[in-house]
Amino acid sequence: MKGAVLSVAVICILVSAVNAFFCDGIPAGLRIRFPLPEICNEYISCHHGTEHEWRCPMGRFFSQRAQRCVQACDPTEAINICVGLINGILLRPPLSEFPFNCRRHYECVGGNMVTRECPPGTFFSQLAQGCGTVREEFCIPD
Repeated sequence: MKGAVLSVAVICILVSAVNAFFCDGIPAGLRIRFPLPEICNEYISCHHGTEHEWRCPMGRFFSQRAQRCVQACDPTEAINICVGLINGILLRPPLSEFPFNCRRHYECVGGNMVTRECPPGTFFSQLAQGCGTVREEFCIPD
């Protein structure tokens, strides 16, 4: 229960602090599952650097793999943040790993998360889709 409350607080901070935290660097038109595993019926639609929150109709659940609302919730999708996303997208660690290490990130390969790390002295930027010298907020440097 404490973890869920902390996750909700973190999401509120992230959403209020930046325009497009979850959709940073994500190609327009892709939809991502709401970042809390217990919420299956909501998703975020990414459009040119902005994110829009949507909810599936009553009794339907969002599938990131299918990129649409479906009959049943697949809880494994909340664990793998790359499921249903195109190859090569680089993502911050999931909220379950908050606060984030500034160098570690994931590359989506075949719908799976492959751990990557930026070289020492650089920081990962999901928005820039790579490593650089600018440190994003909400991460802890080495």
